[in-house]
This record gives sequence, structure tokens and C-alpha cells, in this order.
Amino acid sequence: MTSILTHPLFWKALQESGSTDHTRGMHLHSFVSGKAQLHTFSKTHSYGEYIFDWAWAQGFERSGLPYYPKLTSMVPFTPATAPHFWGSTSSWATLLAQHDELLAKHSSAHFLFTTPEEQSFLGEHGYMLRDSFQYHFINEGDVDFPQFLDRLKAKKAKHIRHEREFPQLTIERLTGAALSQEHAREMYAFYQSTLEEKQAIAYLTPQFFELLFKNLPENVLYVRARDGERLFAGALFYYDAKRLYGRYWGCHAHVPNLHFELCYYQGIDFCLEKRLEVFEAGAQGEHKIQRGFRPVLTTSAHKINHPGFARAIGDFIKQEKQGVQETMAELSQLLPFKTH
Repeated sequence: MTSILTHPLFWKALQESGSTDHTRGMHLHSFVSGKAQLHTFSKTHSYGEYIFDWAWAQGFERSGLPYYPKLTSMVPFTPATAPHFWGSTSSWATLLAQHDELLAKHSSAHFLFTTPEEQSFLGEHGYMLRDSFQYHFINEGDVDFPQFLDRLKAKKAKHIRHEREFPQLTIERLTGAALSQEHAREMYAFYQSTLEEKQAIAYLTPQFFELLFKNLPENVLYVRARDGERLFAGALFYYDAKRLYGRYWGCHAHVPNLHFELCYYQGIDFCLEKRLEVFEAGAQGEHKIQRGFRPVLTTSAHKINHPGFARAIGDFIKQEKQGVQETMAELSQLLPFKTH
């Protein structure tokens, strides 16, 4: 199974649905060398990135310098580590040379959520490496959710069992041939409900969900909760042969703990059932620690054209790196697993 994050049909759905075009302040640039590719976006904003550079933009603006447009290479609206350079490493230098030629017309370039190989390569080519972290569920080989709970401290396991009690609701996991266009429309409505609640920006269009469910059903997991015929909530996940990616959720009526069930516990269940190695539940959320998600380092790479700002941002990144290490160490002490 090809990774959904680099699947041509996934990127085609983003483009054809209008989710990543110029009307959204994004312009896609694709560089090709033989059979290798590199995609990046020229952006007029920093929305939907999950690696925050708003303070950098403000610093530029206070100095009377434009920060936008900038180049950003990432899986759009998805805080997940995935390859940026597709194809043989022998073509990477050629691709980066093409990319950096375009960089001359932008304030900066940003490769978000890079692979270890890309970190080494980009670091050698003058990019600054910036650390951050996320919370991932690591599959330790448990056969099912009860076995996973057996590895937790008794009080933590009891709390999770209580959170999973929904006698009035039916919870369904749908993927593959079970998915329909109606399910895509349901999920978009849930997505919209969260945006309205948080007064957030709608990055994705209804057409994206329809194309995703139609063309990549074997890479999509849709979880929904209902009481009879009435739908309460839904959550969308992507997955491939090794990883599950938690993406979007929404609800039409508040039910205590239902967010944890649909977004975390159903994901863990699915991860164990399919023998997936890792469940990436999305950015942020210290509450995930108590539910078995570990802090995991992520790294991005940045190049700033202005020499003065490059030095200042480089100093900030060094200081931030120490803080990330200390925070991750502290959070690791809060994991709910039994100690032997």
C-alpha cells in the first residue's frame, strides 16, 4: 500500500478540489529530475502548517521587510512526517538547486516534518534544523485494546474503561468498500461544525472529501457515532501499511468523552487490529500522554534569505531546541504505563 501522504491521487484531490490553489493563498511548484520530484508551495500566509513562524513574520514586518510570499514544503494541512523528496537520493541535489533558485524570489524556505535522511541532507545545504514534538501511539505488539490496558497502571486503565462507556450510542468504523459519497458529505459536515465552534479557517472544500473517499477508500478510516439514525459525531483518519494519521473530527451534539473515543481509542483499536506500527494523533494535546501517546521528536528545516534575521532565528532555534528536550523529558515521566 502506497503512503497516502505521497499518493498522487491524494495530491490531485487537494488541487482539483480547490483546497490548495491561489484562492487559498497557495501556489504549487513541482520540481522534477528524472523520476524524482519535490513539491513546495509559495504561500502568502502561515495557516495550516503546525510549525509556527508567526513571530518571525512579525519581526520582518516591524523592520519594514516582507515575509510573504515564502516557500513551504509539507503535506498540506497535515502535521505528519513524510518524504518531501520523492525518488532516488541521487536526484536530491538537482531538485534542491531548482528549489533554491525559486527561493531567491521569496523571504525564506521551510521544509516541515522532515525525514531523518532529509534532515542530514538539508543541514548539509545550509538549512537550519528546528525541533518540535508530537504525541504518537507506538504499537508494542498488543493483540487488542484490553491487552494494551493491561500494560497501564490500574488507576489509568480504569479511567480509560470508564471513558469508553457509551451504552446509548453505536460506534462504527468504516473503510474501503464500506465508504460512500454520503459518508464523505457527513464527514465534511462534522469538519464544518468544528470550524464554526473554533471560528477557524476552512482549508478543505467539500470536493476534497468526496474525491478522497472515492479514489482512496483503502487509505481512509471514517469513524462515526450515532443514536439510532441520528448522527452525533465523526472522525477522519488516513492510513497506510505502517501508520495511522488522525486528522479531523466534529460533533453535532456534545457527549462527554466522545472526542477521546472517536479520535484516540478507536484509532488505537484500529492500529492494533491492522498491526500498524504508529498512530499519529495530530499536533499538540498534552492530555494524550495519559492515554498512552508518547512525546516524539519532529524536525523541520529552514533557510532565511536576510542575513540578520537568519542569525537571530538561528539563535532562537538553538534555545528552543533545549526547551523541547527538557519538556519531552518531563512529559515522558507522566506516561501511564506500569514500571517493572
